[in-house]
Amino acid sequence: MNAKEKLSAAIEKLLEKKELDKITVAEIVKEAAVCRKTFYRNFTDKYALTAYYFSQFFDQTFGQITCGESFDAALLRYLAICESKAAVLKHAYASSDINGLRSYDIKSTKRTYEKYLLEKGADIHTAPMQFAIEIAARGGTDMIIEWLVRGMPEDKAELQALIKRTLPNDLLKFLE
Repeated sequence: MNAKEKLSAAIEKLLEKKELDKITVAEIVKEAAVCRKTFYRNFTDKYALTAYYFSQFFDQTFGQITCGESFDAALLRYLAICESKAAVLKHAYASSDINGLRSYDIKSTKRTYEKYLLEKGADIHTAPMQFAIEIAARGGTDMIIEWLVRGMPEDKAELQALIKRTLPNDLLKFLE
């Protein structure tokens, strides 16, 4: 296991127990059994480490819409990962820092939509399309966070269908 993997495993273990804003770099390096220099050689701060941790499963689930996987299947797989990592993600999303996971998630989702739409021939540079992408990225992220915080009362398939159903038409027409 390389240093990034050790640090990623450490942040996951620590996030199972407490919120990201309450975790220190000292705790992370102790849990990972690496030195502080190794941490800073790989990440600027704990928020960058958390973003790296998140990207490992985001790219392999929802991010796969840019590789030909259907929106429905990719979102459903993403929700399944979120469900399995619910405690970790709740503690990560609880951060109020501007560099927290919520902000990174929105940026990742927006980039994914933009890449997907470009591949489908959409003009993503118009103001209405940029607004639609922003609404979809922010709204979807916030609804998934809310779902996690509320204890995931809806079935994953139900949430996936609700998110898709509420996407702006400018975006939705490229997902059909």
